[in-house]
Amino acid sequence: MTAEAPGPGPAPAHHPSRHRTRPHERGQVLAEDSWTLTSRRLVLHGTRFAGVVTVRTPAGTERLLKFTVRSFEAADLDLTVRRGLTTWHLKAGAGTVATAGSPATLYAEKLVGTGFGPGRRTAAPRGRVVISPSSVPHWLSPRLPAARNVRRRAVIIEGAALYRIRLTGGTLKLPRPHLTTT
Repeated sequence: MTAEAPGPGPAPAHHPSRHRTRPHERGQVLAEDSWTLTSRRLVLHGTRFAGVVTVRTPAGTERLLKFTVRSFEAADLDLTVRRGLTTWHLKAGAGTVATAGSPATLYAEKLVGTGFGPGRRTAAPRGRVVISPSSVPHWLSPRLPAARNVRRRAVIIEGAALYRIRLTGGTLKLPRPHLTTT
C-alpha cells in the first residue's frame, strides 16, 4: 500500500540542516489519524509551499511539509487509512474528479509523483520526484527566486501519492464515493 514504483530516485535536495523547521503551528493539535492520498492526477490551485513545520498530534510531534492551497482537484482519488487490523479505502467513482474548495492547508510526511508542473518559470523536474521534510528539492526551497514563482500557482502532479496527510479547512467533494475495507 505504501510501496513506491521504481524510478531514478529522489530529486536533488537541500541538506536538512540548511532547511529551517518552523515552530509548532500556533498550538494547533492535528488529528492522530493520517491518510494516504493517491490520485492519477492531482492539481493544487493557488499553491503556496510554507516549508517544513513541526506540528503537534495526540501522539507527540511530527515534522511535516506544509502546503496552503486555494483549491484542489484529484482524478481517481483514493484515501486510505489503517485502523487496528483494518484498512479503510474511501474512493471517488472511477473516472471522476474529486474537488476541495475554500482555502485548505495540507500537511504531508512525503509526496511522490511525476510530471510536476509548478508554474511557467519554475525549473522543476518533469520526472519522478520524492519530497519529504528531510529532502526538500532545490527548486521548492522558499529561499530561491524559482520557488517564489511557485507561490500562488497551480502545481500539477501525475501519479500522485501523499503519505501520512492531514487536511485542514476546505470542503472535500467526492463524486460517487464508495467505502471498502480490507
